[in-house]
Formats: sequence, structure tokens, C-alpha cells
Amino acid sequence: MNRLTMRALTLTAALLTLSCASPMRMTDNWKSSTYKGPAYKKVMVVAMTRHADLRKPIEGELARQLKTRGVEATACHEVIPDPDKGSREELLRLGRERGIEAYLVMQVLRLGSRVQSYPTPHGAYPSGPSTGTDSMMNLSWFGADPGMVKRSEVATLDSRLYDGKSLDIVWRSTVDAVDPYGSNEQISRFAGINVKALRDHRLIP
Repeated sequence: MNRLTMRALTLTAALLTLSCASPMRMTDNWKSSTYKGPAYKKVMVVAMTRHADLRKPIEGELARQLKTRGVEATACHEVIPDPDKGSREELLRLGRERGIEAYLVMQVLRLGSRVQSYPTPHGAYPSGPSTGTDSMMNLSWFGADPGMVKRSEVATLDSRLYDGKSLDIVWRSTVDAVDPYGSNEQISRFAGINVKALRDHRLIP
């Protein structure tokens, strides 16, 4: 299995584990110091997954939000419907034909889990009745709860913007999403975080 296939499958797994109520935060937001502009007005959006039910919503939502910023955005699936029949060279050729100025590419850096401990605020739970009887009179009224542990799935998603002429990386972000389950709201939040960062860096209008 080649690296591209592994990345595609990993992105699929990550987004299938993403929840609309889960926290999401950007942990990296880097821009190349060598790129001075202008802002990109024609962008191709590429999600590195072969699963159409994930690829289309991700690319479509990013393209939609870019368009609200005045960018002429093209989703990769619109020009390469079947990624197995395309290639990087084909993508670049199609990009040149359409005057694409930059490529926004998403993939997954890693999958993992997060463990959170919630200790009881009132000390340890009482060991038992002091008299050794089962009388309710020995029952502690709302005694302390034992500590709890919560384990959450975490997907770290990577987004990169490549200049259409030099093909050099211009911008990179990483976003941690906890307990995601592939909802439209989660995809919209992911797209919004990245589009805002691109706008803040003046990489799009």
C-alpha cells in the first residue's frame, strides 16, 4: 500500500471519528516569510481521501466558504471525479488550464486518543458502614463519588497551501478535532477555521 493510499484511508478514518459537539482548535498556523503576495483569487481544493461521501463534502464546503471571500474556488472532485484515474501531474495540468493560482490540500497527520481524569472533589469514597450492619442509618448521604476517567478520540488534520507556479508551500495549519463523527457542522467548522486563517494572513481576499 503506497503512502497516498495510506493518507487517504487515514483521512477517512479521522473524519469518520469527528462529533458536532466536540472541541476543535488550531495548533499550528504558519505562513512562509518569503511569500509577499498578492492574495490568491483562484484556488483548487483537494481532500486526500478516495471516499466520495467524505471527499465531496469537505472539498465542497471549503470551496463554498472560499467563494464567500471572493475566491474562485474549484473542488478537485469536479475535475477529477475518480482519484484512482487521476494523478498529481493531471491535477497540475488541469490547474494550469483553469488558471489556478494555489492548491489547498488536506490530509491527516495522526490519529490518537486523549485521556482526561476527573478526581472526586470530596476525597475518597467511604470504605463502608462503621458498625458492620446493613442499616440505612449507616448510609452516607450523597457521599463522595470515585474519580472518573474519560477517553476521547483525537484526529490531527493538516492543511497546506501550495503556490500554483512554484509549487512551494506558502501556508500550513494543523487542527485537533476531538470525538468527531463526520457531521456537516464539524466539516463546516473545520473549513471555517482554515478559511479565517488564510484571510488573516492575507493569502485570500
